Amino acid sequence: MHVVIAWWDGTRSANDTRQESAGRPHDSGLGSGTLTDDFPGLRTSHWLTDPAADRQGLALLWDSATSAARSLPALALKTFGCAPSHRWAFELDPTAHPKPDGPLVLPQELSLLLHA
Repeated sequence: MHVVIAWWDGTRSANDTRQESAGRPHDSGLGSGTLTDDFPGLRTSHWLTDPAADRQGLALLWDSATSAARSLPALALKTFGCAPSHRWAFELDPTAHPKPDGPLVLPQELSLLLHA
């Protein structure tokens, strides 16, 4: 499983004008299942917010790095209108994640990170 953590600064947008960072972008589709429907290989996404740093972000779990590389630019454009300000990617132990057609259970370490 390939994990991408992406952050967008509140001062950044596609037009270089100030974005409101109090809430999620109105067209993000988060929580409605549309991101996983629209982007092949995306297993799940989790909203991240850091009001003190004026950042919003996504934790994205992909089937593979190839799926992430192919779809992340379009996903970023759909959700925020521009590329992320900061991005980190890493692989999770392949024995720890479920089969592609099975239920998604987050590894304990990632679940702890997302709920901290």
